[in-house]
Amino acid sequence: MLEMKKILLIGSGNIATHLALKMNRQEYHISQVFSRNLAEAKVLANKIECDWTVDPKKIKEADITIIAVNDDSIQTIIKILPKKPTVHTSGSTSIDVFKGHFNDYGVLYPLQTFNKDLDINLEKVPFFIEANNQVFEKELYKLASSFSQDITILDSLKRQQLHIAAVFACNFSNHMLVIAKELIEKEDLSYSLLLPLIKQSLSKIDYLNPKEAQTGPAIRNDNKIISEHIKSIKEDDLRQLYSLISKSIIKTHGTSN
Repeated sequence: MLEMKKILLIGSGNIATHLALKMNRQEYHISQVFSRNLAEAKVLANKIECDWTVDPKKIKEADITIIAVNDDSIQTIIKILPKKPTVHTSGSTSIDVFKGHFNDYGVLYPLQTFNKDLDINLEKVPFFIEANNQVFEKELYKLASSFSQDITILDSLKRQQLHIAAVFACNFSNHMLVIAKELIEKEDLSYSLLLPLIKQSLSKIDYLNPKEAQTGPAIRNDNKIISEHIKSIKEDDLRQLYSLISKSIIKTHGTSN
């Protein structure tokens, strides 16, 4: 019979929730959830039937600690944790943040956007791991394999570039939709008018290189339309944003005069 490993989970937000709910409980057991948010900690702990606390003094040791909090909090959290093998789930924070604090440490980074209220098939989410030694790397690979079928070993420098690319692909593209929604609704038009266009644009990435899928006035080098658009945009920051993105598209595709 396999010995079950105890996990101390730090955090109760989106990533922490999905990991907690999908972790293979035959191999790993979350023994405690620690969070600064009392309500969230209690809700998550009740879902997976484990202990929880918001008091650093009541944190209990486990075989592995998983830190799933925002990047700015990692350095502070480290100081109050048991001296046990520890990993964080950040895309940009270096593995070196753990130096001098733990003997075994690493990174368990999922390349996905998470919302605790939306179900995600964690088995298909790519996880990128890194460890400070080969023995712990094998343990971390085994842990990741308990909930994902897509695992890659990646160092901190490459992971940071991957995270930057993910910000462009996910966060920035979503912000463009936020702007589009605000612009069209200011004219008393429904955001639903844009949905067929948005869905078609996203569907093209299944069979086209993004560069090949580019359309619009910038790739056509239609300077008249671009100028008219910029003049008609009322907000200064949006005018600058429209201009910068148009220039980037023109430069990328070599369509400048």
